[in-house]
Amino acid sequence: MDSWACVNKKKIELAFRSLPGFTGWTMANTDTGVAMGRNDGASSTTGEPKTVHAVLPGLNESVAAELPSEPKMKKIKLFGYELAAPESRAQKAFLTAGVFLVVLNGFGLPFMLPKLRTFLGAPYVPMKKKYVETLFDRVIPSWAASLPEGTQSAKRPLGGLRLVDFGSGDGRVVKAAADRGMLAVGYELNPYLVLMSRLRLRGISEDGQIRWGNAWLADFTQADIVTIYGRPGDGLMARFAAKCEAELPQRSAVVSHFFDVPGWERYLVQDVDGLKLYDLSLRRGASEQRVVE
Repeated sequence: MDSWACVNKKKIELAFRSLPGFTGWTMANTDTGVAMGRNDGASSTTGEPKTVHAVLPGLNESVAAELPSEPKMKKIKLFGYELAAPESRAQKAFLTAGVFLVVLNGFGLPFMLPKLRTFLGAPYVPMKKKYVETLFDRVIPSWAASLPEGTQSAKRPLGGLRLVDFGSGDGRVVKAAADRGMLAVGYELNPYLVLMSRLRLRGISEDGQIRWGNAWLADFTQADIVTIYGRPGDGLMARFAAKCEAELPQRSAVVSHFFDVPGWERYLVQDVDGLKLYDLSLRRGASEQRVVE
């Protein structure tokens, strides 16, 4: 079957692809134009491939050079398999993969680190304002009132007390503590949250500090109060309890937001709106515990 036509050079390939049995096309210059051929399947008599030709008059060699050509293929080996794709598509795939890795490492990784054993912690969940106010206006002042005279500032009920926020997030607990005269230090691993916290603490004296680092390396030996917004599972709270018992001084307290500290039931003296205060002075010589609801 022969087909003759004069077509626009951009429509040549489309014209051939519309012919039945088209599997590919070739092109050659002739005296009258450009001859193009297609594989039309096997002949029913000889079994050999049957080729159908078409001559497109008026197309010269320069026009033929502009006709679509087969795309260059890129081959790569991945996990023992050889993959082939057009070179342009492969370049786009590599570029997309590169952008994905940059985004993952630059933005996603800091939020995933708390799942690793070395940096084990809780995901970032900001403490609501009402809980922050309850913590510093009710929970901690009630405990601080039982401290010996001279421990706090005479003018400010919490003034002079030393607080460590274990995983300080956006720094709101550290700021609230510093606003009330406490010496507060927050430890945070996520660099974006560290930046947010330091912006929040602008204009505050050295009473409030945010340290970028692993909270498990924090020093509790000089702290009066340690706060944590933890989570269940992975042994996080049990590991935290062990660190507190090993490092905190005798007259100190721990406040956990919502989550119980395992094995510390006898130290629990307050549970207000999910803010659980554990008095570690009860570790020795205390026979009673007082729970304030």
